[in-house]
Amino acid sequence: MAVLDTFIALRNYVRGKINAYELENADELFTEVREDRQNRGQSKINVEFKNEEKFLEAMGLSDDDSWFYRVINSPYSDYEFMDWHSAKEDFENGWGLYYNLNDDNKEKLAQISKIILPIKVDFDSEQFRNQLSEKLLTNFRRETEDIISDYQSERNSEARTSARDSVNKEFDEFLDQLGFESYGDGFRTTVANLIMLYLKENKIHLSLEDLIDDIIRNVTSPGGWADDTYQYMNDDNFDTESFNNYTSRKLDDILEKLEDGPGEDGVTVHDFTEMTDRITKKFEQDKFYNLPKDPKKETRFKIEGFEYPGMKVVVILQKGFQQKKVKLSEDNFYNLLYQPTLFNLDEI
Repeated sequence: MAVLDTFIALRNYVRGKINAYELENADELFTEVREDRQNRGQSKINVEFKNEEKFLEAMGLSDDDSWFYRVINSPYSDYEFMDWHSAKEDFENGWGLYYNLNDDNKEKLAQISKIILPIKVDFDSEQFRNQLSEKLLTNFRRETEDIISDYQSERNSEARTSARDSVNKEFDEFLDQLGFESYGDGFRTTVANLIMLYLKENKIHLSLEDLIDDIIRNVTSPGGWADDTYQYMNDDNFDTESFNNYTSRKLDDILEKLEDGPGEDGVTVHDFTEMTDRITKKFEQDKFYNLPKDPKKETRFKIEGFEYPGMKVVVILQKGFQQKKVKLSEDNFYNLLYQPTLFNLDEI
């Protein structure tokens, strides 16, 4: 049969003049009719667009909101609500992950603090947490950054879950006001609801796509979801158990190093932290400096970290696009800075 105007097809279907297959072919957005034989008006129609982006555009979402909706609903999403820099900065300031530690991990941190930080343990004190963070990043950088990275990952997972719940709830409520139910790249509704919308708008001559466009133009669509992403931080969705299990293992690694006893030449943890203090007062970690006595003025260095119990300074040397990692005693570190001719810098 010839393709019917959408409204006429809907009315004829309710009156029994055409079947479900004929109704499916009456509008390019119709993909399936689930027939209610007792009440044809309550038969369900799947209305699908070319893709999800086209559907969201048809529902009046802005480009930014459409993108955010698709990102947080993607099973492959890796959208970051909290980046690495923010997570580390919070930790350095004594905030962030401290608020999600369980009692067992606080006790382990207290044990570590008593060894490397000669002040009273007080997790209620921001100053204490700030100083402990500095000591941990200086002396046990790898383990500490692993903990921060896991916290960042769990925070992003939490926020993605919260954002998905919030956005989908708001969007589904918007569709429900129109008598639509989210489905695939479009929505599902009843034949009776579509007929009602045509009559209410008094636009029975329009295709369904044009009718939807006319309706959406006169309503307020949801959105503004990406304007303040911190609103999606919700501890109810933070996996505290997973985070604390991982943190516990990393703190055990630190305690194991501390419990190994004196390092090379009988040095103690106190000797180690004194060494790191001496060096970091002069040179920040992860910041490149020019070798002060490099005769060619072309080699830079940065301190990547320290190793206990080996009493080593881990240094990255850079010349042009080439880099080399070396592990030096404190004496050799200063020799590198002030007597670089003792080292073969040409091998970098």
